Formats: sequence, C-alpha cells, structure tokens
Amino acid sequence: MSICVLVPSEEHMAQAGVRIRYRRIERELRALGHELQVAPIQTISGLSDLAHDVYVISKCIDARALLLARVLMDSGKLVGVDLFDDYFSQTNDSRFTRLRYWLRTLTASADFILCSTPAMCELAARLAPGLAVHVMNDPASRLDAEGVRAALLRKFEYAHTNRILHIGWFGIGDNPHFPVGLTDLVAFGADLASLRGRGFDVRLSILTNQRAMTANSLAMLRRLAVSYTVEEWSEERERLLLARSLVCFLPVNAQSFSIVKSLNRAVSALCAGAQVLSSGYPLYERLAPFIYRNPRKLLDDFTRRTLTLREDTVPQFMRLMEQWADPGGEARALVGFLQGLRQRKSAGVPPARSQALVAVIHGRNTLGDVHEFALRMNALSVCSPFCSAKLNFDVRFQLAADAMVCEVLIADRHYPRLDSEVREHLLPHGKILDTRYRKLDPRRLLPGFRFEAPGLARMNSIMSITASYPSVMANIETILRHLFPGITCYYSEHATLPWAISPRAQFASHKSV
Repeated sequence: MSICVLVPSEEHMAQAGVRIRYRRIERELRALGHELQVAPIQTISGLSDLAHDVYVISKCIDARALLLARVLMDSGKLVGVDLFDDYFSQTNDSRFTRLRYWLRTLTASADFILCSTPAMCELAARLAPGLAVHVMNDPASRLDAEGVRAALLRKFEYAHTNRILHIGWFGIGDNPHFPVGLTDLVAFGADLASLRGRGFDVRLSILTNQRAMTANSLAMLRRLAVSYTVEEWSEERERLLLARSLVCFLPVNAQSFSIVKSLNRAVSALCAGAQVLSSGYPLYERLAPFIYRNPRKLLDDFTRRTLTLREDTVPQFMRLMEQWADPGGEARALVGFLQGLRQRKSAGVPPARSQALVAVIHGRNTLGDVHEFALRMNALSVCSPFCSAKLNFDVRFQLAADAMVCEVLIADRHYPRLDSEVREHLLPHGKILDTRYRKLDPRRLLPGFRFEAPGLARMNSIMSITASYPSVMANIETILRHLFPGITCYYSEHATLPWAISPRAQFASHKSV
C-alpha cells in the first residue's frame, strides 16, 4: 500500500508536524511493506500523477484540497484529512467561517479523518459524523531505556553539585488567533517562581519561533520571576536544551484550541531524561505517573532523590511509551486502519466517475497557485467581482457600468462547451491579459433575473463587502449552473474579514455543506 501525505508547500515538509507525525513512522511502514511519501500539493501536475492508494490532506486549507479530494473520490482512491489543530469548533467566531466551510466541503469527499488525540477524535466525530476517525499518537523519535537512565543520572548529579536547576521551555510561541505559547509561559510563571528558595539557582531556557519574538512578547517575558534566555528554535538547539534541562515546564491553557494538542512535547522531554512540570489544563494526563502538577512536590522529590522519572522507574516509563509513543505500534495501527477501510470500500459499490464540470470561484483574497491547480485539474477558474488578482481566468464576473448587473466574460476556449442558446447571446469583448473573452449579459439568458446587491459590491469597504458577499456569490453560482449544467462550485477565499456564502449557494454547490 502506498500512502501520500499532501502538504501546502516545500516549506511545510520541514515543519514539526511532518517531521514528528510522519517521518518517525516512515521506516516502520517500509519494514511492513508499505510506502510513505510526503509531497507539496502543488507538485501534482495532472490526473496522471495520482498513482498512490491512499491520500492524506494535511494543512492544505484552500480550494486545491477541495478540488483534489473530489477528483480522488471519483477515481476510487482512499482520501483522508489530517486535523492537526482545532480551528473549527469556535462556531461563534466569524474569523473561522472559511475554515469551517473548507472542512465541511472537504469531508464530503473524504473517507476518513486522522488526528493525534482523543479530544480531537471526539471533535472530528461531531464535525463529520459517519466518517471513520483514527487516532495516531505522535511517536517518539527514539525509545532508548539506557539513554534515559544515563541522562537522568547526569542531570541529577549536575544539579546537586552545581546547585543549578536548568528549566526548559520549547515550542511555537504564538498563534495569529489564540493566546498560546509564550502567553501560557508567562501566565503560569508563578509556578516557576515556586522552584526558588531551596538554595538552587533557577535558570530558564526558552526556544521558540522567530515570529513569536515580537517586542510585546519579549516585554511580557520580563514579568517572569526567574532568569531566562531566549533563542530561536532549531532541531539542534532543542536537542541541546533537552540534554541539559533537569525539568521541562509545559503549561497549557484550557481553550478549545489547546486541549486537543498531542503529547509530543512531554514525550520528547521525558525521553530525553527531563522531568515534566505541567500547569493548567491536564493535557498530559495519559502520562500522569511521570507528570508533575505541583512545583513544590517536584522540589521535594528532587531533594529526597525520589523524582518520578528515575533509574528504577525507567522500565515502567518505557512500557508507557510503548503504549502511547512507539513508532512501530503507530505504524501497525495506521496500516490496519487503512487496510480495513480499503477492504470495505472495495467491497461496496464502485464510485461512478463524475463527468460534471467543477469550478473554483475566487474571492477577495485568493492564491495564484489555486488558479494554476484548478487548470491542471480541468476545472474552471472563475473571477468574482471581489477578486483583483491578475490571472487568466476562464470566466470573469465584473460589475457593469450602471452597477445594476454583473457582466459575464467567458474565455473563447470554452465557447464550444456552451449550449447553442447561450452562444447566441454572447458578444465579442476583446482580450484581458493573454485571454480573449466573449461577453454575456445574464438578463438576456435569464429573463427577470436580478443580480442582488451590486451597488454594495462596488463599494470597497469591509462592511459593504461583508453585506454583499453572500448574495453576489449565490448569484454567480446561479449563472454558472445555467451556463454549465451540473457544475459543482468551490470557493477560494483567504481574506481575514468575516465572510460567508448563503445557504442557497451552499446547497446548490455541494449537498453536504
């Protein structure tokens, strides 16, 4: 069985999610006779490239994933979506409307959801009832009992001899939508202060991403009551931090985004022979025998030489890691899950290959990559009146001079696909960029048709765009369905302003949305 994990770009292939979740089981999968490949979604140059048995879409939160999932579903491939983060349960937050649309639409063409925690599994079951869900724990990079013992002894003796407690914090320090990372570190900083007063010098080392090291964040860190250093994260610096840290401090807040996170950071710290002190939400409860919740208890155990993770408890710790972080176990469980799905799918009714046309409607903020990908997938790339991207679109909707109707420009190359009734209403228009178009007034095709909110759409303000967006997009779909009967429409929208499509448009374009 060949498995392909699709990520948004080359840069994402080096991120922690890919490195931890997939690279760490690659060798084990190969030993079981299976192949794993991680590839940027944009490298798919056409339908002939889709040679794998299973495709997992990971963090590709744009219309490329929607198009590809539809194509894969029609071809009978097994399609899954990897839910790393919870950007979907905050239904009262309009910033995530486009993300909820993306997930609803994508899961309509998917066979399964992959996640890394039971909490995310429960959320996935609510978001996509009926889809199979598999929890794949983030595996440890290496399970080495002797290495853990050696690190424990070295750190313990160093701390007692030099009277220094090295504390480590590492991770993504920010998020564009939620207070996390460095905010949590400072919010629970009192627990770090509690480690002082026993005759030890407490030194905190912080590793985080460069984006998080803003002036405000660095100023916020000054509220910590212990001495600290801050460096940009790298794999090598994380390795060195874990090698010297007696304790890793991993506080977690209780917002919905945070409580679905994986055990990875605690597993990494423990496997490096560090104690884990975790304040706030009990995210690491499954590792409870080796997680400190009280800094005073940690200090007492350190003083009495009875730390929870110590030489004589390493065998118990290794058994726990084999349960929750074993690369071989996670690889076998994933293979079993996927093979079961493939067998059930092959035993069912073969999918009918859809001949219907698919379109991507570009909103206020789109990506050129989405446009190019749509063309490679034989889909129409459609420019809405909100889109200002300079691309050779197949169809353009633009406000007429009187702003009471939206003219439709159709590329000459699609003229043969149109019904003869439509063709007789087309007028020459000329070229835009490298594409020659013909123009259609939709009122000629649809007598009595009224394009809603054109005046609002012409105004370039957040309020007018937000107010007119649903009806304008619904009108675009109505016209496209008359031009290309049976068409399915998806949206490409990356604008941060609140936006939505109307229920009518959602129902017409995709029954499951």
